[in-house]
Amino acid sequence: MATIAYKRRYHIHEAIGATSVNESYMISDPESGCGLAAADEKTGIGLKIAKAFLDKSLLPVKLEMVSSEGTNILEMYQPVSFIKPTFTVKNSEGRTLCILKSNSWFLKPFIEVLDERKQVIASIKGDWQFKNFELKDIGGKDIAKITHCYGGFLREALTTADDYDIEMLAETPDSSMAMVALASALAIDIWFHE
Repeated sequence: MATIAYKRRYHIHEAIGATSVNESYMISDPESGCGLAAADEKTGIGLKIAKAFLDKSLLPVKLEMVSSEGTNILEMYQPVSFIKPTFTVKNSEGRTLCILKSNSWFLKPFIEVLDERKQVIASIKGDWQFKNFELKDIGGKDIAKITHCYGGFLREALTTADDYDIEMLAETPDSSMAMVALASALAIDIWFHE
């Protein structure tokens, strides 16, 4: 995890899958272009069939992030939720890194970032277009900026695949907040762009 945790910038590219109903992402360093990790949705045959007939928001979601070396980095799980979806994010040791809780209202994306005791440690606010998101600590200090990238007319019109840029803004690198920012970008994609 040391390679990915201390970067200042990340690029997340969602794969376009013509034959797969699972979400799949590549995380890279935008400066060097080197791959840092991959995140894939893990589903059984029952969920794959259900995705063909039901809205994704009515189904549970499990994502696993693995480094380019093959080691586990994060695991994200969202149970079935009808109103305010919540992702529990666990680190490679299985401890809860954070809980991402959507408290969004019409045209006002807002996510609370909670610790394992369900205390608020940060928040994410987005603009009305759901394109630009700011991750801030409870004191209002900037931690990261997450930007939804325009993928071109055909990609935007014909697919749900999206790309994101993440810029860490804190002066001192914080490995746990970098992982929270990466998990947040994946949650933003699933909640607002699928």
